[in-house]
Amino acid sequence: MDNIIPVLYRDYGLYVNHFRMFPLEIDGLRPVERRILMSAYQVARERFVKSAKIDGHTIANFHPHGSVYGTIIQMVLNKHLEGQGAWKVKWGTKPAEAAAMRYTECKIARKTLDLAFQLIDYVPMIEAEADKYSKEPVFLSTMFPMCLLGVEPIQGIGFGFRTNIPCYHLEDLYKRLMYLLKKTKDKPTIKPITDCKIVSPDSVLEDLLTTGKASIEIQGLIRKEPSHHKIVLKSWPPGRSFEAFLGKFKSELENQDIGFIDESSKANGGTHIVFEVLKQRNKDEIYEKFLKKLEEAVKGAMSFETIVVDRNLNVRNWSIDEFLLSSYNMYTQLNEKMLQTEINKLELLKIEYKLLEKIRPHLGKHLREKEIIIDQVVKALSEEVKEDEKTIKELFSKYRITKLLALKLDIDAIDKEQAELHNNLTNLQTFVLKQYVGVVK
Repeated sequence: MDNIIPVLYRDYGLYVNHFRMFPLEIDGLRPVERRILMSAYQVARERFVKSAKIDGHTIANFHPHGSVYGTIIQMVLNKHLEGQGAWKVKWGTKPAEAAAMRYTECKIARKTLDLAFQLIDYVPMIEAEADKYSKEPVFLSTMFPMCLLGVEPIQGIGFGFRTNIPCYHLEDLYKRLMYLLKKTKDKPTIKPITDCKIVSPDSVLEDLLTTGKASIEIQGLIRKEPSHHKIVLKSWPPGRSFEAFLGKFKSELENQDIGFIDESSKANGGTHIVFEVLKQRNKDEIYEKFLKKLEEAVKGAMSFETIVVDRNLNVRNWSIDEFLLSSYNMYTQLNEKMLQTEINKLELLKIEYKLLEKIRPHLGKHLREKEIIIDQVVKALSEEVKEDEKTIKELFSKYRITKLLALKLDIDAIDKEQAELHNNLTNLQTFVLKQYVGVVK
């Protein structure tokens, strides 16, 4: 028994790392996030539904590990889902939590549909973890890694690993990808999204892009109003509560040298905390001392390490550049699969149409009979046009008789469509990059 426990613990750790805590390098999604998006795609594509419906659908069909509402909230904040109702607000002195899932509504965001579901019919599917009669995608057909497209870093702690993945603007990721594909010469050193000012040099930002690891120095935003002896705090480094941040000014507050009021709101652009000198004597001196101390207090750093699960189920560090290229290569392969599939479908359609052209001249006389027995008609047509009975019967199964007679057999149009598909397949990268331009612009 003592020998079994370490093995079970190791297996559990591998399961947590591979299937719960870290995103997949192909689409940049953890399993729970992918399953939520798949559920929203199935039940909340066109309209808002209760968040509880998406939660229940995800649990019942894909993710049998309890409520996923916490992740739904995060995905609304990161704009992968659109939300209605009282969602979590993270600005000000006391961030507000989201209302219960029976009171909020959400649906899949239009941008998420464009970025992750255009080729969903061509991704590999496996038996869902929650229901063997359901299928779930191994990955989504994302044009960019979804974890890079939020507004705040994606974090996760597993066995022996911890990930903290930065987010970027879509347009910046596109510029970086074009550079990696050698479509542009100038190297864009793009910046992670933050509500603070980045003070690290570009070399540090480049390290993050090329290695997936970096500690970026930042500075919270403040607005000075010396004529009124006020300072407006707009942001401070992440990882600190406002109470902890305020502890740096304990003496100033206890002596009532300084007071503050929270005016944070959407109208004020989020966090908007106004500090003001309260004492009438030595106002300028108090203001200058407090300003200097506040400027030091809003300095900090964001440490990133991009840990992911690769397609071979290895947990490893993954650079932002590798992330971008991995998603691009996957999306290109899916486009190739889609184009070839459509070409094959048209080829089969041409065969059908040519067969229909052969049987139509003989079809009328059989349909004028008082009693039409399909099997007899099929057998007679097979003898008349020298074609396999099974093939002709498949036509009758696919189309109604009226459709067989009225269907426009435009083989030239099919040839033209096939030629266009072949051209796209031959110039695959050009075809794919046009889609990227369409989404970004």
